[in-house]
Amino acid sequence: MTAGLVDIGLFEATAIGSLPHRDPARACEVVLEALPSVPHWPQLPARDPREDMIRQFLEGMPGVVESEDGVYLRPPSEVPEQWEGFLLKAEEGRSEAFSISRERAEGLYAFLDRVRGLKPPFLKGQVTGPVTMGFSLKDEGGRAAFYDEELREMIVRVLASKARWQEEVFKEAVPSAETIIFFDEPALAGYGSAYMNVRRQEVIDALKGAMADLRGLKGIHVCANTDWPMVLEAGFDIVNFDAHGYREEFLLWTEQIGEFLRRGGIIAWGIVPTDAEALKGSTPSGLAEDLRRCLEHLEASGVEGELLRRSLITPSCGTGSLTEAEAEEVYRLLRELRYFFQRLG
Repeated sequence: MTAGLVDIGLFEATAIGSLPHRDPARACEVVLEALPSVPHWPQLPARDPREDMIRQFLEGMPGVVESEDGVYLRPPSEVPEQWEGFLLKAEEGRSEAFSISRERAEGLYAFLDRVRGLKPPFLKGQVTGPVTMGFSLKDEGGRAAFYDEELREMIVRVLASKARWQEEVFKEAVPSAETIIFFDEPALAGYGSAYMNVRRQEVIDALKGAMADLRGLKGIHVCANTDWPMVLEAGFDIVNFDAHGYREEFLLWTEQIGEFLRRGGIIAWGIVPTDAEALKGSTPSGLAEDLRRCLEHLEASGVEGELLRRSLITPSCGTGSLTEAEAEEVYRLLRELRYFFQRLG
């Protein structure tokens, strides 16, 4: 854990990744206007289906077959040359071999062009997490790749390299910036159910492996309820959750939250809703009150207030499923909340 070595500031704001915009320049404007200190590069699935959270990170993965019917993985026995090439690149530690192309991440390249001149103190990137990727990709028989140890280890190594590559391009663009990489893990909502029959240690090992090469801050985003003690103990610097919809479930674990914060961890409160109906009735003052109650609950449970003031504020999830106007309202609320809490100190 490296968060304790980095001063991220009081109640800074960032966001998850996806926006509904098709114009990368406009998406970057929305992000940079609302999040001047911790901006993120925008994922734009409406611009190109290859920018969705699975297909965006498939380049460099051996055995991948993409078609109109979906994506599946072929085993090493069928494409040995692809696997040999992958293993060689991975062993050499060549993260650039696992770069994300402009065709699959136009928003990333537009973002890098913009931040070179702005030089924000932090730059945030994101990668689909190994559990979500492992349960989204199937073998030819329709079985989740995560259940196959060889496929699972390959997925972890590819995602680790893509995360590290993002750190490198961030540092090239703004050498003074601290880096933050989030692993997006919506599939962890299924952990412990019949849908996801895996051992706890397998999940932890996959998460640890995916972030092992990172030198900056490492975060995880889960947009539903999950095994929070497992997530809090996995070694991330930042834990981001849907505080709009699942704050009561998260706050059941006050002891584990306190231990995480005392180790230098940061909670990123996804308090701004990304559900269109909930968004209609949301105001900065109402959302601020919701977050204030969460913080008061933890402080009353023995968590030191100075640790809680290091919190981040985020939307509950990505905004890719909203309209452009709705997404921009999410970012406006985020900007207002950041200002409100920083003014209070």
